[in-house]
Amino acid sequence: MGNGPLTKEQMRDYQGETKGKLTKKDIERYHKFWYDLFPNGEMTKQGFKKFSEIALPKAPEDADVDYLFRAMDANKDGTITFKEFLLFQSITAPTTKAMQPEELIEIAFEMYDEDGDGYVTLKEMKESLTNMYKAKGLDVTDENIIRIENLLKIADANNDGQLTREEIFKACKQDPSLLAMF
Repeated sequence: MGNGPLTKEQMRDYQGETKGKLTKKDIERYHKFWYDLFPNGEMTKQGFKKFSEIALPKAPEDADVDYLFRAMDANKDGTITFKEFLLFQSITAPTTKAMQPEELIEIAFEMYDEDGDGYVTLKEMKESLTNMYKAKGLDVTDENIIRIENLLKIADANNDGQLTREEIFKACKQDPSLLAMF
């Protein structure tokens, strides 16, 4: 792969991986951006700081953006490849095609599940939301916190104070307006 031009086969593979949600031009632009920053093709947590300074220019220096790294590192090996970055972009970047609710919930779950235990707690959701807003140079409002608390109350089917992916999927299927919280 590397930082040279993409072959037709690579482009076809990337378009297939992203389910056609990114145009050829998008993929080429992301490819150039990625390999300009990471010539070896992989981003470490240290490299992620450099990336976030460019991608999140309004974020204060002390902003915790680990939630984004966790979400992008699909195989959880501590590095992000171009393919993982591209998949993340295909899910989160604005496109003309609508994002599937399952994809939105999955990416949000990965960001919120800070300890990787397969559950999301109110504390994790509040911390992730605070970090997300801080990274954008914004403040979390009481309304944001109330919405998170309500999501937990509605979706926590077994009332154990934590959410599984399945509980979130089920709650959002029953009430699609809950997707707006993600």
